[in-house]
Amino acid sequence: MNYGYLFYSFLYALGSYLFYKFNKWSLKDRNGIENPDEYSKYGTMAQIFNSWLVIIMLIIASIVYLFKAIG
Repeated sequence: MNYGYLFYSFLYALGSYLFYKFNKWSLKDRNGIENPDEYSKYGTMAQIFNSWLVIIMLIIASIVYLFKAIG
């Protein structure tokens, strides 16, 4: 077992969790319908899509490094 890759796998998993929590916190009161002057609905949806894309890529990297550590 390669412990370096296992460590990277845990770091990517932790990074995806922390990024998810930070994104959830940053979007807490952001609503483009109630506050159209501050936030646009399209901008909020684009940020949500980009954030989920980053989270999914971090999870995939975590799984890849986990398989590299095992094999």
